[in-house]
Amino acid sequence: MTGAPPSPPAAPILGLLARLGGPHRRGRQFGSQGWPRPLEPALPEAQLPSLRARLAPVLARLNTDRQAWVARTERELRLAASLAALAGLALGWSMGGLPLGLALMLGGAAFALLLLTGRAQGSLRAATKQGIIGTLAPDLTGLASVSPEARAALYTPERLEAWHLARPVHSVTVDECLTGERAGYHVRVARIGLYTGNENNREAEVGGGLCLVAVELVADGTHDGTPTFVIPTDAARALRAPPLSPRPPQMATGDADFDARYQVLGNPAPLGAQARAAFAALEAVTRADPTCTREVPPGTGLRPFVILRPGQVTVLTPLALFDGAFEPPPPWQSLDADTLIPRFAADLLAMDQHLTAALALTKGLSR
Repeated sequence: MTGAPPSPPAAPILGLLARLGGPHRRGRQFGSQGWPRPLEPALPEAQLPSLRARLAPVLARLNTDRQAWVARTERELRLAASLAALAGLALGWSMGGLPLGLALMLGGAAFALLLLTGRAQGSLRAATKQGIIGTLAPDLTGLASVSPEARAALYTPERLEAWHLARPVHSVTVDECLTGERAGYHVRVARIGLYTGNENNREAEVGGGLCLVAVELVADGTHDGTPTFVIPTDAARALRAPPLSPRPPQMATGDADFDARYQVLGNPAPLGAQARAAFAALEAVTRADPTCTREVPPGTGLRPFVILRPGQVTVLTPLALFDGAFEPPPPWQSLDADTLIPRFAADLLAMDQHLTAALALTKGLSR
């Protein structure tokens, strides 16, 4: 971006709330501590100037919108805190005199500030991310970024039933979704978080959170037929089959090494030697430790869960929480291309690696 970014707007209330809540945490989902992962894969330096030029007008517009949001939110917070403080003072005075009134005044003001701030930042965060990713994704991956509203409709708990997870899916969070065409397939790659529920799917299960990179490849034509599930023997709990799971029976591929690492439920015929060898590419991009709470070096994490249907491949790779690189700074900080492009590009390129690995699998599948 040419020139220095605009000076951040004054945000005494928002800044105070941020200090009270600790440092700004990125990607805080499912217990994440918010420390962004290393910027891998790195963006080639030669691509930075063109991306900077393309992103400059987008960041200028977003910075203007964010400044207006901060000014408006500061006014709303001051008004809400004042009204809540007066209401708390009046209620406390009538119930127990000045000490209780002062306590309720402070409590009411603090509650109003926290409630309104949390509600307000969500939409701004989504708009900022969509503006940046929507600009960078086509150049870096050849794919388009799906809007927050549309991607939420793509990954509903009802639709995820087709994945035959071990527990009912209670709720889904879609952090990002890219879609397009590649190698003759309609492709979609998303970073999602889900909570599994109890048997009645009414309550989120304690410890039932799971984050995934989901790659879906669909070829033109029919997709009917019984699916084949390829489940790693060290799969996360939410991907293991329960006793009453409607999955097909387990079958051996005849490859002792592969059968020691994966369970094949259904017809193993598509998993010829080339397909089994292609799982090495899928394993090379794994990053989650067995607890799905800590990132490990690429290629040493939990192996992917694969669903094969005629003309359709789905690859689910566990993540160590949401690592948070796909995050803009707090709204009172200006957006700067030189800071944001390497971070967002690293995440886009990492998602593209998952897609490339899944496409390598399709080339080896026996027809």
